[in-house]
Amino acid sequence: MADFMLRQHESRAFLGKYLNDLCVSWRHKRLEMMAIAGTIPSAKWLAKIKQRSEVGCTLCKLRAREQHGASTENLPEETYGHINSAFCDGMATTVTAAHHFIWRYLYASIHATQTPASKLRSVTPDKEGSMNTLL
Repeated sequence: MADFMLRQHESRAFLGKYLNDLCVSWRHKRLEMMAIAGTIPSAKWLAKIKQRSEVGCTLCKLRAREQHGASTENLPEETYGHINSAFCDGMATTVTAAHHFIWRYLYASIHATQTPASKLRSVTPDKEGSMNTLL
C-alpha cells in the first residue's frame, strides 16, 4: 500500500470523498484511479503490456536532442512519478515557468492590496524592500 494512504487529509476516506464528489468529472476520477493503480499509460507501463519496446522517458529524450550532442542513452524510466517530479528534464522548463508565473501573480496581488497607510510591508529574506530586483 502506498504510504500516502496513511497521511492525514490524503487517506482512503479523502480519496473516497473525492471519487464520490459529483462536481469532479469522470475523466479526473479515472486518471486518479489509474495513477494509484500504476496503470497510467507511461512508457514503463506500455512496455509492461508489450506495447512499447523501450522504457526511457520521451520528454527527457527530446530535451537531450535539443541540447545538441547530449546522450539519449541511459534515460530514466518514464513513469507517472518521474514525469510529475522535479527530476524529469523535459518538464523542468514548464514547471519552472509555471512556478514563476504563480509567484509573480501572488506578489502582484499582495503588493496591490497594500495602501500607503498600511503598516504591513513585503520584505524578502535578504531584507530588500522590493521583490522587483529578484524577479
